[in-house]
Amino acid sequence: MALVGSVALLLVLLRYVSINLVPSDQNNIKEVSMVKTLTARTRVLLSSLFETTWAIGVGGVVGHLLA
Repeated sequence: MALVGSVALLLVLLRYVSINLVPSDQNNIKEVSMVKTLTARTRVLLSSLFETTWAIGVGGVVGHLLA
């Protein structure tokens, strides 16, 4: 169980980093408030966590069905 949790955490962190490393449009740089930035980053982190948890759950169900 700890192995699954650590793998899930690793996948969430990798997904979060990959989303933040995508280059943005450099010609359209605007000043954004800190609240909006933190809200957007929190939303990305939570959606990544949800997506990873969902994928692990579906993988587990399919694994049990095929076993």
